[in-house]
Amino acid sequence: MHYEIHNKKLPIPSFFQVYNFGGGRGDKDREIVYSEFTKDTPALINYYYINNEYPHEFQYKIFDDLSGYDTVGDLYNVIRKELITKGELFSDYNSPEYDFNDKVFLLDSGAASIVKQVAVDIKYDKEIFREALIKHLHRYYDFAHELKFDIVVGFDLGGKYTEKDGKNDVKLKEFLLSLDTDDINNFLIEESVKYLSKKVDYYPCVLATVHGKTPDDYKACANYILELEKKYNYRFWGFALGGIASYKKLDKSWFDGISFKNLNKNDFAPLVGPAIASRIVRSLDKERPIHALGCGGYPNIVSNYFCGATSFDAATPARRVCDGNKDSAALVHTKIHYKKGKPGFSQYFIGGFNVDGSQRKENPDYINLNEVPDDMEMCGCPACQSAESILNIKNIYAKKVNDDKEAFFYSRQLMGLHAVFQHKLLCEKVAEYDDLESFCSKYSNDLNDGILKVYKQL
Repeated sequence: MHYEIHNKKLPIPSFFQVYNFGGGRGDKDREIVYSEFTKDTPALINYYYINNEYPHEFQYKIFDDLSGYDTVGDLYNVIRKELITKGELFSDYNSPEYDFNDKVFLLDSGAASIVKQVAVDIKYDKEIFREALIKHLHRYYDFAHELKFDIVVGFDLGGKYTEKDGKNDVKLKEFLLSLDTDDINNFLIEESVKYLSKKVDYYPCVLATVHGKTPDDYKACANYILELEKKYNYRFWGFALGGIASYKKLDKSWFDGISFKNLNKNDFAPLVGPAIASRIVRSLDKERPIHALGCGGYPNIVSNYFCGATSFDAATPARRVCDGNKDSAALVHTKIHYKKGKPGFSQYFIGGFNVDGSQRKENPDYINLNEVPDDMEMCGCPACQSAESILNIKNIYAKKVNDDKEAFFYSRQLMGLHAVFQHKLLCEKVAEYDDLESFCSKYSNDLNDGILKVYKQL
């Protein structure tokens, strides 16, 4: 099963790799350089990072003027070539040609960061805050159209604000905490519909962003979106589930009736919000795509899909390799378990599936690279084919001791993009099953057994 989007196929379900190029250096550059390792895996891009209208750290000059690019794929083709020309490539690797236009691209606003800048610009004046947001909303949708993004997430406030937001600016913190986020998000949904309903030839497929403090609020928001569609005679392509990626920020009502007895709560609590939110929206619309924003961690994929989500994203694979440092490079051939950060090891994803569809024997997890057996069988994904063995990855990783940073980055991308491919393989595998019970029974392990326990309580 798949969706046809601008002559591209988006499998159901799909894992979107997160490209945070423009939001940092190092690995964020190399994810682009080595994109061939993830083939046509769809990608999510953060508008805030690739639009220099919003001052931020790690800005790239190429984003100052994007008027010369017909598509976002063309833009990333140029970025990749520039990075390789600059020398951000391992000397022992022959980089093949790659065309980003084969990927499905999704644009997310990164609005939480934008809202903070807007608040400062208007000097925390609530009277003009909404009008200011409308201008940014219009520019966001125009940006997605001009670069021919395949899908765009509805412009929203970016979730719930907490004491940590604006922590270095008392006025900003007070302003953010005073916002009625659900009310403003509903306002932004209506402004989106009003604006987009006039755009007859609008290119991207648009996802309406659903929010809500509680499950009841979430359902009310989804119903509100359906009412707006009728009112303005406009139909969103699908829905994006916002504000549910972090279980620690969720209202306790999301967990009513859920017990984690004999389970590690930190491992399985993140499943609950996305699963319930997916089920709520799917109960109101049986056909349209549902994307769970930030909810594509490996343990979430199975329950997300069987509760109704058709796609999801996560930056976890990239984050888990970024923990590696020079101290760990000197110890990568030791077999000792080091606590997180002492020293910081890049983590390798074990378990999952081989490219031939067979289940791997390890329980899915991220572990320190030094603890992975040198002779462990590789899964056969493009990154693993390039690496050839775990021992090779370790040897390349160890070159950091001699300050070969490109070798170090290459080894980390072999690990991170292997993990991305594992998410892709899991999506392909769950699509073969009609229900979660059958999948978890066929591929029983600690993770899937735990998923089944939680799922039965939803």
